[in-house]
Amino acid sequence: MSSARPPSDRQVRRQAQSLTDRARAQQGTAGSSKRLWLIVIGAAVVIGAVVGILLATRSSSPPTGVPDAGSGSLSLQTVVKIPAASAVVRGDGGAWVTDDLRNLLIRFDPATGKTRSTRHLAGRPVALVLAHGDLWVASMITNTVDEISPASLKVLASVSVPTGPSGLAVLNGRIWVTSVIGNTLTSIDPVTAKAGPPITLSAGAVRVAAGFGALWVTGTSDEVTEVQPSVGSSQTRTYPITTGSGPIGVATGAGAVWVANAVSGTVVSINPTTRQITHTYKTGGDPLDLTVAQGRVWLADGSTDHLGVLYPATNLGPITLHGTPRGLLTDGSGVWVATANPGRIYSASLVNGG
Repeated sequence: MSSARPPSDRQVRRQAQSLTDRARAQQGTAGSSKRLWLIVIGAAVVIGAVVGILLATRSSSPPTGVPDAGSGSLSLQTVVKIPAASAVVRGDGGAWVTDDLRNLLIRFDPATGKTRSTRHLAGRPVALVLAHGDLWVASMITNTVDEISPASLKVLASVSVPTGPSGLAVLNGRIWVTSVIGNTLTSIDPVTAKAGPPITLSAGAVRVAAGFGALWVTGTSDEVTEVQPSVGSSQTRTYPITTGSGPIGVATGAGAVWVANAVSGTVVSINPTTRQITHTYKTGGDPLDLTVAQGRVWLADGSTDHLGVLYPATNLGPITLHGTPRGLLTDGSGVWVATANPGRIYSASLVNGG
């Protein structure tokens, strides 16, 4: 267990890009196989030792009917205090969070924050989804996705995936995992707990969101990749879209695909039909993660540790999280936020004014 302060998601992403570029460069030289293998092993150790980087119908553009927040304000409550929260999910009357400093999966009461049970996961768990009645946890050190019982926290299956699993999503009845070092997207059958053949993405694979009948993957280049998984005999189709410098956070909803560009300090909305950027929001700072809750886009910034509503435009000021945001979870009209330094699960909501 490490007590050192984890680097920011931007630093993690840059580290991943540097390692990927080095690995690719080695492929064209003499003795490349051996050197590439050593680099990949080193990449898994480095990325694993740092903090992990954390469904709808087609619509042509963001809707205009979402009401403005008016003179309201944002409210923030602390739900859970732990050393480092890397991912959180809620459902079926329960809630779960991964702590990747202590390598724990924690089940807690969503109303009181009280811990109900814990499970040690040795591989540094960084991503988490609740799907098909079970929890699915991606661990960077062991390069696995574990299927876990939500009630007992018993590990039901462990699925090997390409190096550096970093993001999870659910689409077409399957679990999908991005691998930041492997530059791949891999599907898992939740019935058999078997992985399908990995899909290599030239733009890299860090985080993933499902929506508009496709998967949207941010990578280690300045692109997001739309992936349309194969159905029947058809082949998987991929469409890279240039978004800005350092895309990392990605979400779908409110008629668009939303991508947070951590290096350029921007967020873009993308029309999922035309794959064209419809608007660029100059946020500044270090936009890391976003999610959509009842037509509103929430954005977390890693340089200021602020959380706010990006879309639609409001007169709301952001709120301070007192920790580095690592993941957002839609919770009704509000969001839950997982942070590190210190580790917290926050519940944020919009409170209407008079």
